[in-house]
Parts: sequence; C-alpha cells; structure tokens
Amino acid sequence: MDAAGRMALPIGLMWSASFLCTMYGTDHPLLSMLSTVLAIISIYALYKQLTNYRHLYPSVSWLHILKLSFVTCLLAGLLTDAIQYAYFLWLDNGRLLTTLGTALENEEYREIWKQMMPEADLNEIQKMVQSMTVRDIMVQLAFYNILLALPASLFAAIPVRAPRQQKEEKGKS
Repeated sequence: MDAAGRMALPIGLMWSASFLCTMYGTDHPLLSMLSTVLAIISIYALYKQLTNYRHLYPSVSWLHILKLSFVTCLLAGLLTDAIQYAYFLWLDNGRLLTTLGTALENEEYREIWKQMMPEADLNEIQKMVQSMTVRDIMVQLAFYNILLALPASLFAAIPVRAPRQQKEEKGKS
C-alpha cells in the first residue's frame, strides 16, 4: 500500500491535469489535445514505476504487479476525485452544465442523439442535466474513475517483465 501511494501521486496529478485540460479544452483545442497526451503519458509513467518496482523486488509475481498497478490507479483516481470536487465547487460555476445545455439545444447534436438513442426524450435529458448538483456530478465521476482504473492498470502492468538476471538464472538451471 505504501508503494502504491507513492506511485499514485504523480499519476493522480497527471490525471487531474488531464481533467482540467479537458474542462477548458472546449474553448482551447490545444488544451484538449494536451489532455489526451497527459493520459497516455500517465500510463507510461505507471509502467516505468512498476518496472522499477519489479527490479527492486525481482521475486514478486506478475499478479502482484497487477494488484499494485490496480491499487495505484484507484488511489490516483481518489486524488483526481478530490481535484475534480474542488474544481466543481470553486472554479466551474456551472460552466460544464451550461456547455452541456447549449450542446443539447444544438439541432445537429440533437439529431445525433436521436440516431443513437431514438427512444430517449432529449427535453427530459436536458432538464436532468441542468438540475444536476456538484454531488451528482461527483458520484458519476467517481464511478467513472473506478471504471477507468482497471484498463489503465492493465495497460501499465501487462508489459512489465521479470528482470533479466532472473530469466538467465532460470535458463541455466
């Protein structure tokens, strides 16, 4: 848990920065691209941390590395949740809901929704979106962060291999 906590701090900060870039990316497309780059770099950084951990403790199994990766991603998600909560509480001022409400008023966007979900009542969805509170948004984001922890941890842990010395010793035996 201690190692996961140390690994989670930089990953969570990158995820938080990615979130903030996404929030302001609607006005600045370069920030939106930076958001994607930060997400990819965070997975690579986690991979490097896991590889270093495996070199420090060569006897650990790959399953242990996967568990460490998953716990790290969950902790990074908690840090991201805290940053997201602070953002919606003090910085957003209804910006996200206004953007979503405006998007739902756009006729092209409504047509896309009708094609994807013909049974959905868009006026009802618009009312629901506009009545969301910070708490409602955070419940959704926390659940989303938990769901993202598994694939992110898998992408980072799958390529982690045992140190070469251990492989060579097994080959000689």
